[in-house]
Amino acid sequence: MSDNIDFLAHWHNDLELVYVFEGSIRMGINSETRVLEAGDMAICSSGDIHYYESKDGSSKIMMVIFNPSLIGFPGGWPLNVRLTSPFIDKCLVIREDEVAINNRLSAIMQELMREYNQKLEYHEQLIIGLLHEWSGLILRHVPLDKINPQKDKRRITNMKVMQEVLEYLDVNYMHSITLADAARQANMSLFYFSRFFKSISGMSYIVYLSNIRVNQAEQLLLTTDKSILEIALECGFTNIRTFNRVFKQIKQRTPSELR
Repeated sequence: MSDNIDFLAHWHNDLELVYVFEGSIRMGINSETRVLEAGDMAICSSGDIHYYESKDGSSKIMMVIFNPSLIGFPGGWPLNVRLTSPFIDKCLVIREDEVAINNRLSAIMQELMREYNQKLEYHEQLIIGLLHEWSGLILRHVPLDKINPQKDKRRITNMKVMQEVLEYLDVNYMHSITLADAARQANMSLFYFSRFFKSISGMSYIVYLSNIRVNQAEQLLLTTDKSILEIALECGFTNIRTFNRVFKQIKQRTPSELR
């Protein structure tokens, strides 16, 4: 269970199931963004780029993250299809059969949480069984699009490029990496890359890179005895003044307040 989570755009092969218990949270998955309310669900399939943003509200959400091989999909879930939409909005559930499926999916999420928290005998087997049921219900009842390698080639290529860019920034954030540098890394024009990056990550390239740097700096401030100037330079900032200003914009406090 997580409260008011904020997480930069990222991806992994694991599945990530999200259920909102209270409040609301903004979530982006690939190029689709939604404000999720209590009772709504989201599904991050293998390789989906996703982020969480809570600055405009408060929420209590449950995230279930697991390797797809656990339910028989070692190559990634789903296989040869993709969800028409990764979001399940309770307000859009109208038909009686849809209500029943939505209720069961919600119940599975709550049962998963109960089994994980209580850890009674054989809870691992029960959790795997619930995940199998969840997967079967989604594949049977949620709208799917069959993947066509030719028609979907541009979308698949762009998502792969974005995955590589995020990994590149995560490894090289301490260096001077301009928007033009990242666009060249993606083999895209500056204008197209700038728009594409924001549509996927939910923020501009500069803001995203600043967040990576500030998050890393925060960890160093909390776990090391390095000076604030050393940390600023190590995390890619060129001077202490810029570091202090950007850090406060993102964290709502100054670096020195963590010391």
